[in-house]
Amino acid sequence: MKTVYIDKSKTAAFTGHRYINTDNSLLRDELTRIIREQYHNGYTTFITGGAVGFDLLAAEIVLELEKEYTDIQLFCAVPYTGHHLYFREESKRRYIHIADKVTSNILLSSHYFDGCFLRRNDYMLEKCSLVIAYYAQITKSGTGYTIRKAQESNIPIINLYK
Repeated sequence: MKTVYIDKSKTAAFTGHRYINTDNSLLRDELTRIIREQYHNGYTTFITGGAVGFDLLAAEIVLELEKEYTDIQLFCAVPYTGHHLYFREESKRRYIHIADKVTSNILLSSHYFDGCFLRRNDYMLEKCSLVIAYYAQITKSGTGYTIRKAQESNIPIINLYK
């Protein structure tokens, strides 16, 4: 695994549900506003877990904002090699486009193993001081796990779920 330095004090991580309407312009606009606001608060680095739904939407917005903010960085915490191969075709294309444009893809495992997605979430929490979420109080989910762990670690959470 390549060593990457991430300044935790300037890093926000994304977590959110996989099944969201990514064409929802209100969510896109609100997420864009929040990312801009946090950028102006000193958050220049963002980490996505590369999952379908909220993760991909957030990553696309950060990449769009790179045109405006040249020092913004996006890292993708990849749970295991080829995890995107099981995505539907449109999500797979979006993921590959994002993976080609990020500052760095951080590969956490060469293979799938039970718990690899939770390990990915733990990694992101270790590297951030803010979580930007789309969390609908579904506790038995990876997002629910990440929110609970962030709360236990006293990491502030901005939840865009309405």
